[in-house]
Amino acid sequence: MTEALLEPTEWVAHVCVLSGLAHLDRPFDYLVTEEMVGQARPGIRVRVRLAGRLLDGIILAVDHHRQPGVTLQALQRVVSSEVVVTEDQLAMARRVADRWAGTLEEVIRWALPARHAATERAEPRPWPVPRPAHIPGALDALAEGTAFLRLLAQGGRPRAFWRVAPVAGPADRDRLGDWRLGITQAVSAALESGRQALCCVPTVAQAEELAACLTEPFGAGTVVMLHADQSAADRWRNYLAVVRGQASIVVGIRGAVLAPLTRLGVIVVWDEAASLHDEPRAPYPNTRDVAALRAQTDRCALLLAGHSCSPQTAGWLSTGWLAQIQTPREQLRALCATVRAPGDSDLALSRDPLANRVRLPDLAMQTISHGLLSGPVLVSVPRPGDLVRPCCASCRAPISCPRCNGPVRGRRLAGGATELECTWCGQLLAGWACSSCGGTVVRSGVVGASTTAAELGRAFPSVQVIDSSGDHIRSSVGDTPALVVATPMAEPRAESGYAAALLLDAGQALNRPGLDAVCQALEHWFRVASLVRSGVEDGQLVIVGPPQDRAVQAVIRNDPVGWAGVEMAERAEAGFPPAAFAALVDGSTEAVEAAAERLRNAVAEADLEIGMAPGQVNLLGPVEVEGQRPGAPQQRLVIRAEPALASRLVPMLRHLRSAHSMRGEGGPLRVRVNPIGQL
Repeated sequence: MTEALLEPTEWVAHVCVLSGLAHLDRPFDYLVTEEMVGQARPGIRVRVRLAGRLLDGIILAVDHHRQPGVTLQALQRVVSSEVVVTEDQLAMARRVADRWAGTLEEVIRWALPARHAATERAEPRPWPVPRPAHIPGALDALAEGTAFLRLLAQGGRPRAFWRVAPVAGPADRDRLGDWRLGITQAVSAALESGRQALCCVPTVAQAEELAACLTEPFGAGTVVMLHADQSAADRWRNYLAVVRGQASIVVGIRGAVLAPLTRLGVIVVWDEAASLHDEPRAPYPNTRDVAALRAQTDRCALLLAGHSCSPQTAGWLSTGWLAQIQTPREQLRALCATVRAPGDSDLALSRDPLANRVRLPDLAMQTISHGLLSGPVLVSVPRPGDLVRPCCASCRAPISCPRCNGPVRGRRLAGGATELECTWCGQLLAGWACSSCGGTVVRSGVVGASTTAAELGRAFPSVQVIDSSGDHIRSSVGDTPALVVATPMAEPRAESGYAAALLLDAGQALNRPGLDAVCQALEHWFRVASLVRSGVEDGQLVIVGPPQDRAVQAVIRNDPVGWAGVEMAERAEAGFPPAAFAALVDGSTEAVEAAAERLRNAVAEADLEIGMAPGQVNLLGPVEVEGQRPGAPQQRLVIRAEPALASRLVPMLRHLRSAHSMRGEGGPLRVRVNPIGQL
């Protein structure tokens, strides 16, 4: 009996197989051969055979547990003995998958860069150890910010939202508008407590900008960057530095939020309201929400920051889960640029009766003229190009492709001719004539950046006009007078801030379809406001839109948090996310109808009522999805419920994906949980 217990037992590897199939979202057991016993360990890459296919996999655990009576295949080979996924990272990935109805494989692919074998085999370069550095200003200049930094430096885990003052230029002596400095201070406080820091930003340009700012006080080579624009070798080298425990500061976008830091002190998410934080791949998580989940799991500090504020963050502020860090109202009013809207008073309407009906009212032209006396002026427009949504100049009927009915883009050619091309099938619409009225003259349905630049060039012939949009984006401009026409996320930075800025076509931005359209418009408007000089230096901002609109008033009052709080309350009353649980099921007609039937049965079995009353599960659809390009989902099912039911509904949604994958039903099926940008 004793000898039997002492006999060696075969080692079994539990592997997450990267199969791409939702119904295989579980560990598979494989025998570890004698040659691999010393190499096979949790977190390494292996090759395994599954259903006759040779696939990649990640070992989750190695032990002696196996199902009795089952014959196991052996691991084919160990790809590398390098641990690329840590145990804590796997646990966090599982939580993300469970929260967003995804699979473990999808989250691992999101967080794990592509392997670069030569870099992995090379001698790792040394990573200097960063030291804390005290830098005054920004967070340190605010009472709540000082308290946050102190708690963080003492090893605490405070959670806060920092509403960064939208101001630029030398008049901001305390650098209250310098988000890079505030993040640097938070990173320094985490280092002072002997821990690490993780910073997530929405764009690669901002990641590079922040990394350069962090390198200055902490030293060259102390900051690790993780983003998709890096070469495979650089990204894998940096990722290995993190997983090996060499790096203490990580800066990246989206997937970097799951970087395998083991002594995490703070997670910082800049511009938390930006739509670029939404991951476009399954399971479609949001960086801000994953950061909040990880802050609880890893018991670390969390700092969300931005010029604007999302309704989700406003909800956390209202419950006290987040503390608020902001510049005092009186100081903010004196510091930031003056904001005006045309026709915002009876006196303004009497002076300019057309203020609310023309694209460039008198106030806008006056602001441009005044601003050009002291520096550059920024004009922000929603879209690039000169023929955006082309339509017939006679009857205003939109132009569509006669072959596939897809949207059409246009280009002005030399000599005044116009070239029209379908954006779906690529067909050139030679000799186009309007099917409604027979007209042949094309006009732009929406005025773009190029047309705006041309119009302003004629209005101010002696001033340089810079078009920063499309494929000709400028990163910065000088302080000499110039007109800069830019689209969202393409606004160049002025060395001392812009003397004035105009937000054109605000009404169009507010009327865009989508639950989060206004939130994204506000995020853009406050980002533009952050590029304008202080009111002390006569900085001015004009927003050309309906002055009575609540979002426009939020810009005038400089109060995005107040707007987000009211928005969150209204969404709670209407049953919209994030105040309520929602999910979208998209796919082919056959797949969505089958999923809807399964979901109704699952809800009935779970003793949940299906109806429209509060507290119940609302199944809306399936309905046809209009305006989609060929090959896109044709049917959509919307699920709404109280937040308390999320823990019961998400497993049902995961089962829908598994059942669809296992049965191979016709066409794709996509499930998204709380996809605010898609509603």
